[in-house]
Amino acid sequence: MPLDPQDVRNALAGRLRAAAAVALDEIPDPAVAPDADTAQLLDAWADHITSTGGAPSAWLLLVAVTGRFPVDEEVHALRRLLVAEPRHRALGWLLDQGLAAFSWNDPLAELDLKVGEVVVDVDFTARHDLNTGIQRVVRQLGPRWSDRPGLTWVAWSPGGAMRHLGEVETGRVRRWAGRVGEPPAFITPRRVVVPWRSVVVLPEVPAETLCPVLATLAEHSGNSVSLIGYDAIPVVSADLMPPAEPERFVHYLTVVKHARAVSAISRAVAEEFGGFVDMLPAQGLTGPHVTSCPLPVDVPPAPTTTLTTQADPQVLVVGSHEPRKNHLAVLHAAELLWRDGLRFGLTFVGGPSWQSRGFDKAVAAAARRGRDVQILRKVADGELLARYRAARLTVFPSVHEGYGLPVAESLAVGTPVVSSDVGSMAEIAADGGVIAVDPRDDEALAAAIRTLLLDDEAHARLRAEGLARPPRTWDDYARELWEQLVDDVRDVRA
Repeated sequence: MPLDPQDVRNALAGRLRAAAAVALDEIPDPAVAPDADTAQLLDAWADHITSTGGAPSAWLLLVAVTGRFPVDEEVHALRRLLVAEPRHRALGWLLDQGLAAFSWNDPLAELDLKVGEVVVDVDFTARHDLNTGIQRVVRQLGPRWSDRPGLTWVAWSPGGAMRHLGEVETGRVRRWAGRVGEPPAFITPRRVVVPWRSVVVLPEVPAETLCPVLATLAEHSGNSVSLIGYDAIPVVSADLMPPAEPERFVHYLTVVKHARAVSAISRAVAEEFGGFVDMLPAQGLTGPHVTSCPLPVDVPPAPTTTLTTQADPQVLVVGSHEPRKNHLAVLHAAELLWRDGLRFGLTFVGGPSWQSRGFDKAVAAAARRGRDVQILRKVADGELLARYRAARLTVFPSVHEGYGLPVAESLAVGTPVVSSDVGSMAEIAADGGVIAVDPRDDEALAAAIRTLLLDDEAHARLRAEGLARPPRTWDDYARELWEQLVDDVRDVRA
């Protein structure tokens, strides 16, 4: 059905007035005709921006006119045009931006302004069933943060507007119970969520396409942006990543440099982000305040999945099959031990990734030689927990990790781990239950696996150390993270 032009005019005037109510000191009385009301409201906005020079007001005016979030160039252009050009030209340019935007967005959109609240962007987790490291963190925060007053979960529309979650999306974030099977939603919202003088929390690494609008929001909108720092692997270990990843991550760093706070998932990651922040004074920027809030080692419930008992001890390796996970080194170490006559099964749990084809071929070749090795993909949480418990040991010799969640998960059920002696993995190993080795030393890796396969005394000692580790739950993590990303940011703003 074609849109009624009168409805479109009313919607524009309504957005301008709703935004003016939170941003302008003086608001003109409503005019009877929407065109007249729009004209006087635009004049009031122009007077305010030219007198204050305020980037936040220019940002909000662009949202009100276009129904989407602007990028840096648009904010600068509006402010400069209002100063340097006749007003009718500046406002004509602004309305042209609105017309262009509504090829993607709803011309009848309304603004749902969140003033002084907390807006949490969970776009990817809400729209997808993938449940790897970042999504698992978000889904643990979901039910623990949802009862906090003034919190709104959001995703994004294809046209670049924040929106409320749909019912299925809310379930993925707040009540995760496994794969939903519904494809990602591409929703054009009638109500656009607009934070104003609020805290915007990014618990995910945003999509590259969203980085320009988020960086603009962080720099120009007057909102405070805070985020979880997972790692800087794409730039620190670019040689171990797909070629596109470093470029994508650089766009993300544009968001980071304008953020107010970063809470890293380990001290090693805090050092990485801190190093980036230390370079920002060269641009005249102070950058975010960087802290660390380590992920928890929470003891999970007993598994509901029952596995077939294996005659030989089982070695478990969890993680996506990509070069930095060092799985070829594990396979080589296992081959050395098999050739020495040791009997054990080796299971890799995880999905394919960049340059994983060579690994798949190496596993298939080992299986053809009669080695007890397999790859499992799309393993449910209950089965993964059961495999952690059933394993004699787990192996995680990654060369670079933000945290190393499989190490923590294994230790939580008392299964000893052979892991790396670098970065965040060394942090986890410090509390016991781990044999830490140089991930680039194949012989040391094989020796550590041999120890845990054959030395029952060493195995029992490490198992006891793992079970005795200081308790730290997801409740602890969610509470401390809120303090760092919300409470501390609000204290600074005050």
